[in-house]
Amino acid sequence: MSQLIVSEPLASRIRALARQQKRPETELLAELVERYEPKGDLHHLPARPAESLTDTDIEVPSELIDISEQFAYRESVRKLRPKLYRIARRYWLKVGNMERLALTDEELDKAFWLIDHEGIPRFKSEKDSVDLPQDPLESLANLFDQSSVTDASTSVRETMMRKYDRPD
Repeated sequence: MSQLIVSEPLASRIRALARQQKRPETELLAELVERYEPKGDLHHLPARPAESLTDTDIEVPSELIDISEQFAYRESVRKLRPKLYRIARRYWLKVGNMERLALTDEELDKAFWLIDHEGIPRFKSEKDSVDLPQDPLESLANLFDQSSVTDASTSVRETMMRKYDRPD
């Protein structure tokens, strides 16, 4: 964990502002940093591929059998990871986790797993201790696998007709 040393007059001003707004100093500072960070949609951030992310670091879904699909998947992960790291760092700054905030991209390439459904960045070491909810799209796909219905819009129209006597 690292510490930032500020002069007493500045520290007093920060404490006074935090008291006035009835919130912790770290939250006030996190908001200040976020305000001065470059803004923009996360989809428009420059894509610096996670170059130290090796093929063995990336878990490829078992359904991707074709080598070209696996290659494309790994390249997508390499492009997405730096964006996830920015989201993770904002979270760690907000909660004051300076130890994780200090990790480099290269260290995160080896340890980072995902951002969970609550917005908490998780590491590979937490896989066995985190219960993730089932993916609703996966549930829908499984529903179609177990059913003779192949068109979701037909099922929705039928349900709407039964429930509301109208198809829309």
